[in-house]
Amino acid sequence: MIMATVLLGLSVACDGDSRDTASSTTGVGNDEALNRAQVAAAPSFADIDAAAQAIETLLNAQRTREAELVARKLCEQVPSDSPQSARVYELAARAYFARAELAKHELEPADIKALISDAALAAQRSAQTGAPDAVRLRFAALLADRIGNHQEAVTLYDQALAVKPDDLLTLLPAASSAIGRKDFARARALIERHRIIAPQEAWSEGIAAELAIAQARFTDAVSCAQAAVALDRERVEFRLILARALRLDQRASDSARLLSALETEVRARIPVAQQFALALTACGDFSAAANAWNTALRANPNDPFVRAETALAFHRAGDDARAAAELTALDAMRGGPQEHARIAPSLIESSSHAP
Repeated sequence: MIMATVLLGLSVACDGDSRDTASSTTGVGNDEALNRAQVAAAPSFADIDAAAQAIETLLNAQRTREAELVARKLCEQVPSDSPQSARVYELAARAYFARAELAKHELEPADIKALISDAALAAQRSAQTGAPDAVRLRFAALLADRIGNHQEAVTLYDQALAVKPDDLLTLLPAASSAIGRKDFARARALIERHRIIAPQEAWSEGIAAELAIAQARFTDAVSCAQAAVALDRERVEFRLILARALRLDQRASDSARLLSALETEVRARIPVAQQFALALTACGDFSAAANAWNTALRANPNDPFVRAETALAFHRAGDDARAAAELTALDAMRGGPQEHARIAPSLIESSSHAP
């Protein structure tokens, strides 16, 4: 079993990171998770099972720093040639990636980048150890793409599909990856495989719409996205793809109307707010675009990207006092100065176009 305070030789509460320990009082039985995770020098299968359960429990409790530390210590204790190493690397990759995602508002951009890189390396080692496993290969491919190692991602996706040729969960991200690299021939082939296997699956049309957008075939993209929405009216993702396609097809008012029909809590989601604001901006309604971002900001007050976009939107709407207030708050946030630098050219451009 792994106990983080024993393994690390320190108290997690005193490691200079109070963010995760503050959440330790919110869950029931979370400290027991650490006690269940104590591992001997040569961890057994039972020990690793206990560690896996502990990591899962800690992540569910948002105690991502502790989960990361447990995973790192486990990696130190299991030799790379051990038959258990594939699972250990997989656990580590999940823990590092979860910390990067769940605690991103508490971390510096460089720390997030390092965590993602560590996750990608651990996932790659997991995929290359032991018998080929489609799930591990797919996860490693996703992370390789995330850090920009696109050729490695292609290799890993192909290996995953060699193990499980009809796996829709691999075909979809593999096609999306190809679109991102502008390898449209590969993307088209993967999409056709997806469509043949699951002709009534909405993602067959959704990813086809994404390909059409990437190729600037916006009318075709609208048709594919409409088909995706017709097949699955519950998933917001397809409405987002349709909204984007409509806007790019010079139908911004239709795009805005589509998204305005969504419930407020849905419009507060960052991708929805972004597409809604883009559509409203294309319609020339800068005040409404600012309000769209303001809705997202109320739901995501600690997200520097959202605050930066809100500041920019209010600046474009002519509310410089509100924009200045948001920029001041942005500069005080972790990661805020980087976001301020990102939007600075747009702020200058918007000012130069002001009457």
